[in-house]
Formats: sequence, C-alpha cells, structure tokens
Amino acid sequence: MASEADIISHLTALARAETGDAQAQVGMLTALPGHAGQSYSFELEERTSTGTVAREKLVLRLAPEGVRIAGPADVVRQARIMQSLVGTRVPVPPIKWVGDDPRWFRRPYFVAGFVGGDKLALGERTFSREDQHVLARATVEMLADLHALPWEPRRHVWGDPLTLADEMARLDTLLDRPTLDAKVVGRAPELRERLRTTFPPDPRVGCLHGDLQWSNCLYGKGSVLAVIDWELSQIGAVLIDLGWLCFFSDRETWVNTELVPEHVPEPDELAEIYRSRVAWLVTEADVRWFRAFAGYRFGVITAFNLMLHRRGKRPDPTWEDIALSAPRMFERGLQLLG
Repeated sequence: MASEADIISHLTALARAETGDAQAQVGMLTALPGHAGQSYSFELEERTSTGTVAREKLVLRLAPEGVRIAGPADVVRQARIMQSLVGTRVPVPPIKWVGDDPRWFRRPYFVAGFVGGDKLALGERTFSREDQHVLARATVEMLADLHALPWEPRRHVWGDPLTLADEMARLDTLLDRPTLDAKVVGRAPELRERLRTTFPPDPRVGCLHGDLQWSNCLYGKGSVLAVIDWELSQIGAVLIDLGWLCFFSDRETWVNTELVPEHVPEPDELAEIYRSRVAWLVTEADVRWFRAFAGYRFGVITAFNLMLHRRGKRPDPTWEDIALSAPRMFERGLQLLG
C-alpha cells in the first residue's frame, strides 16, 4: 500500500495539473474508513484568478491496489454514477476530478467535495428519537425518488439490468466454497432454495444503490445531505434497497446491534413510508421476500469476507463480530418467508 507521503506527492501533482496553479498545496491528509479501496480527506489550497488563496476540503478515493478493476473496485464507475444523479432529488457528493491515468496514483481515482454530515449508525453524534424518525422518513422518501428515476438514459453508466436470478448466481459463487465456516453458513442453503422457489413475479426495475443503510447516508439539518458508497449500485429490482434498509433496522436479526440505530422506525413502518411515496404496487409479500433476500445476501457476504480475513487474504477483524449474527440472518429470512 502506498505511503501517505507518496499519496500527498501524487495528489499535489494532480491538483496542480487540474487547477493550473503550479503552487497548489495539499495538506491535512486523513484516512477514512472503508472496505472497497482507500479513502482520504484532505485540504486543497490554491490561488484563484484574482490572486487570493482559496481552501477547500475534499475526498480522494482510490481503487484498491493489486485487484482487478471491476465491481466494487471500479471507482471511476462510482464517480460517473454519482455524476449521473446531479440535479435529481438524490443528493450526492460533487465530483471534482475522476480518471484512470496511471501517472497520478498508478490506479483509478476520483476526487469529490467533502460533505460534513453525520451518520445515524456508527456516527459521532447522538440523534434523538424524534430526529431519527424525521431522518428515517427523509431517507426512505429519497430512496423512492431514486427508484422513480428513468433508468434507460443512465444505462450507459450504470450498466445493463440485472435480474434476481443474476443476483442469486453471483451469491452462489461466494457461498459454494468448502473454505467457509459451516457454523457461520448455517441454514443459508435452505434459505437459498426457499428464495428461488418464491421469486417475485414482476419486480419493479430501476436504479438502486445496492448498499443503502444508515451508515451510507450523511445527515444534517433534518435532511439527507449526501448518499455515499455507490460500489454495489446497479439497474435491477429496486426493492433490493428497501429490503436492505429494513434489514439494517430489524433488531431481531442482529446479535450485535450497533449497526441498527436505536430509534429508527420498525421495518413495517419504513415499508409503509415507501408505499406512500411510490406510484407502483408494493405488497406485503414483496417486502417480506426482499427482507429475507437482504439477510441472505449480507449473510453470504459476511461468511465470504470472514473466510478471506481468517486466511489472511483481506484482513479485517470487524467481520468476526458481524459473523456472530450471520446464522441468525438466515434463520430470520426463513421466518419472514413463512
């Protein structure tokens, strides 16, 4: 992994090339949390056309080193997706620079404006019960607005639509491995078969975030200031997002509940807010299926990432804690399907 001194050096060169200011300076580089690459906040100082000094706080996102640039590692795609949402009701960080020219970091990158909001989950600020309900409603309404966007004009950036069968097949490649911990996997194969035999017949297709949870939204002044971390975004069944948000609001799913804000509404209430905002039918059976699918999806991802951690391929001890809940995720999914 490149040192911070190297990153500052390359970032300074990039800033000078992009701004045209040969004296532009980069400082205050700070590593940010994340699993699908390296992220840093930093301060850019440059001279304007009038000769004054302007300072701006920005974020650098780099693709992970030594991996194929695809899926969650494709940071250029993530930046293009955020750019495709400018002017909509879905707030995103402003993208300043994006590219894959190897002379800067030897891997793809983007630079975005820093959004100074807080998170409902794992944030530094404690929100009251009333605040959490207000922000939860704003989140669900924003999600409905995302799903209502015309997806065809964005297809060249987002990619071709993926079916639920495609999603299940991708998860098969993670689950069908002898190296996974059988205790963590639990009843995942049983839940997989139940999901396959109860596919929703005609799911609504549109743009979806893919990882819409309380820690991927930045909040302030009673609203959603920005939605971040678009690594898993796609065109597909939009209720994947609603099921995912309900999953991260269901305390019965979790052993360690720190990812579930204490006072967010229950999943049924979130689903009702969503129904009131959209123009298409969302049945109880739809919501239950996609909630079960969310538990299956995250449980499989957890089992896979725990295996990578334990084998030293991608060390990240947080998966040890999350994995305590994985068997319950599969149990809860079966319960939701009846």
